[in-house]
Amino acid sequence: MKKPLLIVVCFLLLIGIAYSAVLEVGIAETLEGNISSLIYDSSSNLVKFSIEFYNTGSVPYTARVRTEIFNGSDMLFSGWSKENEFMSGDKKLSEIYWYTAEKGNYFAKIKVYFGNDVKEYKRFGFSIDNVVESEDVFEIKNLRTYDKFIVFDLESREDVENVIIIPDHYIPGWIFEQKEISKIEGNSSKFVVLNYYPTLWKPSNITMSIVSDKGKYYTEQKIEMKKDEGLTGFIFYIIDNLRMSLSK
Repeated sequence: MKKPLLIVVCFLLLIGIAYSAVLEVGIAETLEGNISSLIYDSSSNLVKFSIEFYNTGSVPYTARVRTEIFNGSDMLFSGWSKENEFMSGDKKLSEIYWYTAEKGNYFAKIKVYFGNDVKEYKRFGFSIDNVVESEDVFEIKNLRTYDKFIVFDLESREDVENVIIIPDHYIPGWIFEQKEISKIEGNSSKFVVLNYYPTLWKPSNITMSIVSDKGKYYTEQKIEMKKDEGLTGFIFYIIDNLRMSLSK
């Protein structure tokens, strides 16, 4: 091979290697995300926060939203959405509810936990001027606790719609998802599965707020989380998993 031709071949090879290196840098994966919209409804004392999150990066991940409510510097409430999967370019909506019996001025802080990162929305104020007088119609029965979920029967004495189950006053550091039920007929019950994610599990108490019809019906019930052991626990586990399969 003549020298000029050899030089040309080597030059082309070097260009190819350099182009490949540039191309690799150009497709580097990025973990990014933004809160693309936030709407809240505080027209009653059942406040609804709707948060849309946008995966602006190139890495798929799971994400969930946390809403914290403050009265001055005192944190009154911390609520979590369910976890959603986000492919690159996905936009998904999460909804979180908070109930209070008190009128007043409050502050909210929104955080989105995605991948190994956190995106925080600026703290903002809102007011509650209209408090609905509520009727106590719900009752939680047959509650059982497992490693990452609890199950129970939710009974209602009235026909109710848009039922929201809001866990509250649980161990700091735990994640408890809220639950929505479209309808429960009067004097009947719904089988409910509620997911939670403890750090280190231990028996504890939790307060459940059950609200429907924009606050017309409301029950607050404190429950004890403890696991059934031995044969009894195993039998309940089989029964509850069967009920979970049938309720899907």
